[in-house]
Amino acid sequence: MEKKRIIVVDDDKNTRLLIENILTKTRQYDVIQARNGEACLRKLNETHVNLILLDLQMPGIDGIETLKRIKKQAPHIPVIIMTAHGTIEKAVHSMKLGSYDFLTKPFPAERLKVTVKNALEAVALETEVKSLRSVLDSRFQFKNIIGRSGVMQEVFRAVEKVIDSDVTVLIQGESGTGKELIARAIHNESKVRHAKPFVAVNCTALPESLLESELFGHEKGAFTGAASRRIGKFELANGGTVFLDEIGEMSPSTQAKILRVLQEREFERLGGNALVKVNIRLLSATNKNLEEEVRKGTLREDLYYRISVFPIKLPPLRERKEDIPLLVSHFLERYSERENKKIKGIQREALNVLLGYHWPGNVRELENAIERAVVINNTGQIIMNDLPQHIVTFGREGIEYPDETLPRWIERLEIEVLQKTLLEFEGNITQAAKKLGIGRATIYRKAKKYNLPISK
Repeated sequence: MEKKRIIVVDDDKNTRLLIENILTKTRQYDVIQARNGEACLRKLNETHVNLILLDLQMPGIDGIETLKRIKKQAPHIPVIIMTAHGTIEKAVHSMKLGSYDFLTKPFPAERLKVTVKNALEAVALETEVKSLRSVLDSRFQFKNIIGRSGVMQEVFRAVEKVIDSDVTVLIQGESGTGKELIARAIHNESKVRHAKPFVAVNCTALPESLLESELFGHEKGAFTGAASRRIGKFELANGGTVFLDEIGEMSPSTQAKILRVLQEREFERLGGNALVKVNIRLLSATNKNLEEEVRKGTLREDLYYRISVFPIKLPPLRERKEDIPLLVSHFLERYSERENKKIKGIQREALNVLLGYHWPGNVRELENAIERAVVINNTGQIIMNDLPQHIVTFGREGIEYPDETLPRWIERLEIEVLQKTLLEFEGNITQAAKKLGIGRATIYRKAKKYNLPISK
């Protein structure tokens, strides 16, 4: 494997030598030394660099100014700030300017190696996401439906087969899998019907007494409160597509009328006798097992066979987790633009949590989580602290750490929680202790043990 090249920028020669010794022993890195900011910027022009370790306090241009110039010259290179003099405020300020993380001197060799590894992984992940985004062509994207997994490619191929047909399609899948998106894609890509209306009806959103009127319309005086004629959804969609979501939730009389529309292309408004002719395509969706509903007698067998000529089954997100990085990138781009924020990606640890979570709410739940993360993020990169707590808790349970002992796993988790909480409260021990429900002395002792920054 090709070694990563790292510039260590520090005016203290012994510090540079120590860091070089620690990193080169891993046999994964080549280290270049720079004694000040000017030397760092020169070397940046002369050679390819993967990461920079940058001291804050140096003669000439200081670390903050050097960081600004690095980000202007090579914004893709991760920078880890090192400081023995600065306060937590300076470290936080450097992260707002684009540094990946900071280390407070003296730092343990293990912390240095882990921080460098995480920074390089984050860049690799961001590069991968950009690469995936660049190939979001017809193979990986069908309108707003994204997926490179084998199961989603099968869905795309099925959709392509029925676009220019009038066959009825039954879209099956759990809530949040994107059934309406599939229906809209079929309609929008149709050469014949795309310019005509797409009318969606959620059959569970209306009481049965109103559903028939909603679908077929009514004449004036058809029932109490019917003060005038009302055009129903089938009539409104003439020439286009009707999408019935949760079609299994209908009374027998409504089922009979829909069957008539499919067979005869005609119906009568409630309270009327005149036949209304329509030319529509019917797409349906359900999260139920409709064959079981037929067996129970709650769904007409003849209607089931009419609406399910071409079934398309959408997989739950837990069965296509390889699509999660691509979906995260898509939602980050969407909500960053909406919130006018520059979110450059997601940390590896946060992505691992998303990959470990079981997603009962499927893609809709993932989208909501990323939207929330973008809104509350203030670091320019999504971190675990931006994710909903239940996702972090259960997502961690899905991550395996085969090489770690239980005490080491607990210690790593403890360091992570303490670091994020202290950053949240800018090193304030009292506030951090209150949030975590432990004593100030415990926070202070553990912060010293793990060399975490605290305010004086």
